[in-house]
Amino acid sequence: MSASPAPAMENVAARPDIREKVTGHARYTVDKQPRGMVWARYLRFPYGAGRIAGFNIDAARAVPGVLEVSVRADHPPRCAGDVIGEMVAESPAALDDGLAALRLQCRPGQPTTNPDDAHAGVPPPNDEEAATLKSIFADATVTVEAEYRTAVQTHSCFEPHAVTAIPQDNGDLEVAVSTQSLMSCQEQSARAADLPASRVRVKAEYVGGGFGSKFGIGAEGNLAIKWARELKRPCRVALSRQEEHEMGGNRPGSIQYYHLAAAADGRLLGGRMHLVSVVGHTGRGGGVRAPSYYRWGEIVRTDDQIALNSGLPRAFRAPAWPQASFAMESVLDELAARLGMDPVEFRIRNETSERRQRQLRQGAELIGWNERPPDGTMTGVVKTGWGCGVASWGNSQGRCAVDLDVYPSGHLEVRIGIQDMGTGATVLAVDVAAWHLGLDRKWITGKIGVSDYPPGPASGGSITSRFTAPAVRDAAEKAVTALKARIAAEWELAPNDVTYAQGVFRAADGRERSWVEACRTITDGKINVRGEFNDRYWGHGNSDTAQFAKVDVDTETGLIRVRKIVAIQACGLAVNRLTAENQIEGGVIQGMSYALFEDRRLDGPTGAQYNADLLQYKISGIGDLPEIVAIIDRDEEEDGVRSLGEPTTIPTAGAIANAVANAIGARVRELPITPARVLAALEERGSA
Repeated sequence: MSASPAPAMENVAARPDIREKVTGHARYTVDKQPRGMVWARYLRFPYGAGRIAGFNIDAARAVPGVLEVSVRADHPPRCAGDVIGEMVAESPAALDDGLAALRLQCRPGQPTTNPDDAHAGVPPPNDEEAATLKSIFADATVTVEAEYRTAVQTHSCFEPHAVTAIPQDNGDLEVAVSTQSLMSCQEQSARAADLPASRVRVKAEYVGGGFGSKFGIGAEGNLAIKWARELKRPCRVALSRQEEHEMGGNRPGSIQYYHLAAAADGRLLGGRMHLVSVVGHTGRGGGVRAPSYYRWGEIVRTDDQIALNSGLPRAFRAPAWPQASFAMESVLDELAARLGMDPVEFRIRNETSERRQRQLRQGAELIGWNERPPDGTMTGVVKTGWGCGVASWGNSQGRCAVDLDVYPSGHLEVRIGIQDMGTGATVLAVDVAAWHLGLDRKWITGKIGVSDYPPGPASGGSITSRFTAPAVRDAAEKAVTALKARIAAEWELAPNDVTYAQGVFRAADGRERSWVEACRTITDGKINVRGEFNDRYWGHGNSDTAQFAKVDVDTETGLIRVRKIVAIQACGLAVNRLTAENQIEGGVIQGMSYALFEDRRLDGPTGAQYNADLLQYKISGIGDLPEIVAIIDRDEEEDGVRSLGEPTTIPTAGAIANAVANAIGARVRELPITPARVLAALEERGSA
C-alpha cells in the first residue's frame, strides 16, 4: 500500500502556546521566584576518584547569608560531580561566598577513564558456539570483521534540572519542577516531604527538554524539599551547566565487535556480535540493543559492561538503539560493498518489514540515490556521498485520564496531568479534540502541567501521544453523547436517533443543531466528562522509518557538511502535521549531532570532564543544519496515533557514517566522526 500525504483533517496550525514561548512570557521552573526563597546546592567532588583533604565549616557558616553547610568527610567519591556535601543560603552570591570560605581541599586518586583500560576483549566462544560459527562462515561468500565505537553523549537539555519547593501556610507543599513525569514527581515529592500525595501539588507548565533525564525529582528535588520543609521557606535547587554534564545523565558509550557473513545473493547468514556498554561508576545502567529490523541469520551474541569513574547513564531518547544502529548500518554497508551490491537493495533483501522496504525505495528516489557513485570514486577535493539506515519503534496500550468541560457558549476545556517538554503536548490535546468533534480549535482550550489534573503518562518511551490521544477522543465522544441526550429529550427522540458529525447534530426528519446551538441547552453550568484510554482509538502497528543522508567531505581538512536528510516516518495519524514534522526534524538534528560532534571527554590523570559546558562540548548549531525533508508515511485508513519521538533519531548517525564512507572510500568506525578521524581514515586507506 502506498504512502499518502497527510489528509486535510490534520491541522497545520501553530501551537497554541507559541506566543508565550517566543516572546519569553512562558514561565519555566527557574523563572519563578516566590517571596522569601532560599537557594541550595550540593557540594561536588571535582575529580573522578580521590579524597577530601580539608575544609573549614565554621568559616563557611560565618559568611553573611549562609544558612547551613555540611560536608560528608567519610564519603568516598566515585566520580567528578559526586555529592560530598550541601549548602543553603539566602542568595546565589552567598552560596558562592560560602563555598570560597569553606576552602574545600580535594586530592585526586587513580580514576578509570579510558575504556581500553577495562576492556576485556571479545570472549572466546564455547564449543557449541564455535561449531555454529564455523558452519555459518563455511557457507559465506563474504564476511566483515570489525569493531565500532560510540562516545558518551550527555543530555545537554537547554533547561537544566531544577526544582523549587514552596511550603504552604496550611502545611501542604507546592513543587515546581522541570520534569518528564508530573505524576511520578507528585509521588516522590510526597515521600520526600512525608505528606500524603493529596497534599502535594506539582507544576511543570513549561519544560525545556528532557530526553529521558528528567523522570523524577532527582537528588535536586530531595534537597529543595528538605530545606523548604526545615526552613519553612521556598527553596530552589538548579543544576549548573557543569553539573548537567557530569551528573545530569548520559547515553552510554559502546565498543561493538561484529563478525558477520552474507551469501552471494545478499542474504545475511549470521555470525558473532559482542556488545560492550561504557557506563558510570556503578557498572550498571547501560545496554546496547541489537535492532531486529533485519533478518540477521543465526547470531552468537555476548554482552559486557565497562565501568568508568564518571556519572551514571539515564534513559536517553531511544535508549541503547542509536549506538547499535550506527554500528549495524555500517557493517551492512561494508558487507554490501564486498558483495558489489547496492546498499539499498541489500537492505531490502534482508528487511523484516514491507513498510520499511517501501520507505527505502521512496527515500532512495527522493535523495537522488541514482547519483551515488561507487565508494571513493568521486574526483576532486570535496567529495559527495550518500548513505541510509532504518529504524522502528514498538507500540503498546496504556493509561491516561482526561477531564473535558463543555460550556453553554460552546467552548471546551481539556485538562490532562501531562507535561510538555517542548514537543507540543498542549497542541495534541487541543487538536485531537478539535479533529474528533469537527470543530475549529478556537473553541478549545488545553490545560496541562498540574498534578491536580487527571493522571496522564510520563513523557518517555514515545508513549505520551499514543496514550493521550485515545483518552481525549474518548472524552470528546462522551461529551457528544451527553449533548445528544439533551437534544433528543428536546426533540422527543431516543438518543440513538440523533447523529453527530463535523459540528452538527441531526435527526432523521431533517432537524439540525450546530454545536454552539446544542451547547445552549446546558443550563446547569457545564457538562463534565472523564475520558479514559480507549483502544478503539489506539493506533495499531509500529513506527517505522527510513532515513537517507547526503554529505560533502573535504578531503584536505576532513570537514563534513551534511547537505540533505530525507526522513520518512510512519506514526499513524499526525494530528498536527506541523508539530509532527518538527518532531522528525528534531530527532534528525539530535542524531546528526551525535554522529558528528558530541563527545564527553574525561581527563586521564584526574577523571574530571574538561568539556563540561556548551562551548567545548559541541552540539549541532543552526549553521550545521542541512535541508531536512520530513515525510509522514500514513496509510489512508489509519486514524490512531502512534509513537514519533524516538525512532526519528535512531538511524541518523548510521546513515551519515555510510554517506561519509561512500564519499571518501574509507570507513570511520567511531563516533563522533570528527575531521581528525576522517583524515586518519584517508591516511590509512592511502597506506593500504
